[in-house]
Amino acid sequence: MLHRVIPVIGLILSLGMLGVPPHAAADRSPDKPSAPKNIDETPPLIPIPNARVTKTGLLIGGQPSPAQLKLIHDAGYRTVVTLRPESERGDEGEQASVERMGMKFVSIPVPGAAGLTEDNARALGRALTEQDALPAVVHCSTGQRVSALLGLKAFVVDRMSAAAAIDLAKGLGMKKFEAALRERIAEICRTDKSRNCEDLQ
Repeated sequence: MLHRVIPVIGLILSLGMLGVPPHAAADRSPDKPSAPKNIDETPPLIPIPNARVTKTGLLIGGQPSPAQLKLIHDAGYRTVVTLRPESERGDEGEQASVERMGMKFVSIPVPGAAGLTEDNARALGRALTEQDALPAVVHCSTGQRVSALLGLKAFVVDRMSAAAAIDLAKGLGMKKFEAALRERIAEICRTDKSRNCEDLQ
């Protein structure tokens, strides 16, 4: 019995001297899957056009190139969401490339200001809360529709106040669609009195 205990004690002492908890050795077993990358952390910045990263696991911006899609995959991103309608040129082959690399591809067409709808905001919310969706990339051609739709999602889905949702979108780089976002939020405020619209200017 003693000859079995001594090697175990020796292993524990040696791990302790190296500053490695005994349970950490078990965690590195090749049979145990590695933890998901970048969950609950700021994900890595890949230089897509107008790129920004958020602490909620998003890389947002404009259309990634094929080389940037490879970098996105290698960095551990799991989902690519495009807001570009099929009628837009410039993203041909993206879905096939994304899926070939093992990432999930989601299309939520947002044809300019007219695409800032509650349905699209909820669709984005669903895409980003699915299991293993994060970290995710959300892009359009320049990033402007992304920041605006994330602002609308903050108001519609996350139930932020109107002003806080608009400030969020502006903080994410929104310039072009501020008036359209304000108008859409004001429309919702007029029909849904449960919304926090007191600070809308």
